[in-house]
Amino acid sequence: MAGTVRIIKEGEVLFRTGEKAESMYIVRKGSLKVYFLKGNEEVQLALLGDGAIVGEMAFFDQKPRSAHVKALAQTEVTEISRADFDKLLTQIPKWLVTMMQSLSGRLRTTNDKLALVEKAQQATSSSVQSDYPFLPLVRSLRLLQILALQLGQKDGTTLFLDYQTTLEWWMSLTGWSRDYFSKFIDVMAQQGLLQKRGDDSRTAPRIVMSARAKLQMFTDFMVNLQSRVSAASLSEFNIAWIEMLEAGISEAAASGYESYNVPVLKLATAGSYATLDEKKRMAVAEHLAQWLQLKTSKTNVEILLKIAPKENKNHVVYLKILLAAINARIDHIE
Repeated sequence: MAGTVRIIKEGEVLFRTGEKAESMYIVRKGSLKVYFLKGNEEVQLALLGDGAIVGEMAFFDQKPRSAHVKALAQTEVTEISRADFDKLLTQIPKWLVTMMQSLSGRLRTTNDKLALVEKAQQATSSSVQSDYPFLPLVRSLRLLQILALQLGQKDGTTLFLDYQTTLEWWMSLTGWSRDYFSKFIDVMAQQGLLQKRGDDSRTAPRIVMSARAKLQMFTDFMVNLQSRVSAASLSEFNIAWIEMLEAGISEAAASGYESYNVPVLKLATAGSYATLDEKKRMAVAEHLAQWLQLKTSKTNVEILLKIAPKENKNHVVYLKILLAAINARIDHIE
């Protein structure tokens, strides 16, 4: 099997991620860099020198290239086309071909895992400040969505994750405990962001991504919240906030307007909010205005919150999920 000798100039790309593999290459002399792109940055996977084989993984399993390869210096390679290799197949046993295909599959799995690790590290921390009190929760929400896209399986139209596989990936990517993962999944299921199925001995446990849009909207809410949360307001957050917002939405909806200035001291409500004095009610209103970016106006004895029932109904849902996360202690890592 002679193949074709090619000269690759310094900086020249031999092949790119996603391209169809029609050849594999043996490095005769020179140096090749294997990498993938992270924005405009090249993330190096390997350096290959004389005698190395490159491009064989996609060549054998007939899937798209999984990485870029370029020459770091002028490099001489032997290109082995599919036609060249087909001639060789008549001279070698089938078991050897099967073994090579199996090895290429394992290499692809390793490369996919490396790419997933890089993607998870980038996506779970981007646009979120390191001192944000809810950073672990945001990372958890984002990581779950990434794992669903990368490892998810389809059962009809339903996307699901194998629970044990997801747990193992989760722990390897975050270093967080099994207990944290279990509590996170339980809270998300209780709040209707996903479903947990198959806890009996007959069925392997699954995480069913049954409300992906709702999960994404809650994630976006938590990311946007970071610029509005102060230490003082965070320490005061409780069910009374949600009760005030729900009462305000009811009154605004009764007005018939898309948005309405609600007087917070005159709200008819029950529960924890009903036990607050006027000073504390005013403080809750100001915190809500800060967190949810509600417009306010004040008189000498009252504060008015401008509430839009359709929009702020979603905020009630998000605040309830957040409160459940805090109560379950998954808002932070112990």
